Amino acid sequence: MCGSELHALKKITAVIDMPYHGFDQHSGAYMLRANPALIDPFIGIDSYTMPQPFFGPHPHAGMSAVSLMLPEADGGFLNRDSLGDHSLIRPGDLHWTQAGRGMMHEEVPAEPGKAARGMQIFVNLSRAHKQAEPAALRVNHEDMPVVNFEGGHLRVVAGEFQGQSSCISSDPRWLTRVNMLDVTLEPGASVDIPVKAGDNAFFVIRSGTFLNHFEALAGKDIAQSAIIFEANDALMQVARLQAGGEKLRGVFFSGTPINEPIYPGGPFMGNSAEDIVAYKRAFAAGQMGHLSKSF
Repeated sequence: MCGSELHALKKITAVIDMPYHGFDQHSGAYMLRANPALIDPFIGIDSYTMPQPFFGPHPHAGMSAVSLMLPEADGGFLNRDSLGDHSLIRPGDLHWTQAGRGMMHEEVPAEPGKAARGMQIFVNLSRAHKQAEPAALRVNHEDMPVVNFEGGHLRVVAGEFQGQSSCISSDPRWLTRVNMLDVTLEPGASVDIPVKAGDNAFFVIRSGTFLNHFEALAGKDIAQSAIIFEANDALMQVARLQAGGEKLRGVFFSGTPINEPIYPGGPFMGNSAEDIVAYKRAFAAGQMGHLSKSF
């Protein structure tokens, strides 16, 4: 077991199924859409497999659209955006499209027919940052710290764990600071992950089995599910991840809630209906840039 034994274990309060949505006959995603209070500052997560291009250029504003390509992916994504980025997101890489006041982007499989496997993670921006200048941030997989422990390891994709920090943490442009840990556990192995008082925390299972003795898991089929841990406003606690009889793969998320009203409008995230109207007007006026379709 790896982690702190000095803090109490966090309880599991919910296991949320992630329904599958097919984009076409080859591509699709298991999607997490939950009560915002449970996952704030995250908005939602799509755990996808995509061997063929499907989504053309589209805008975002008031939020970040984050691509984490899993190391086991057959292929990567080509990212293009209205800021001029044209780069390869390789297996294991992180690309953070921080849209701010608005930008366009497109991500398509780098080699059609080779499945890009990963997670599209939607992260909110606070009211103070919803009109920030857009930015494209990235972390290459070889620059992510890896923490090894008995029976497993984890990659520090964003944020920090046991004193190991992702290089995105030192980028002053990074506005919504969260922890994202890519976890691999052999059968029966476990890891304890500290969670700050007041932070939300959850674990998205990509494959394998998750072992826990809390009542919330009784009789639940948790393949392609999100394990929601109880928030505690007073104490730092640890979230325990433990594999069952199969190797467990997934990503652990935690972050401090923004605690502001949310008002979604397709690819835009505001605090009110008026915010969405303003974003739509800005997009129609070309203020979010321009990007031609690549396929």
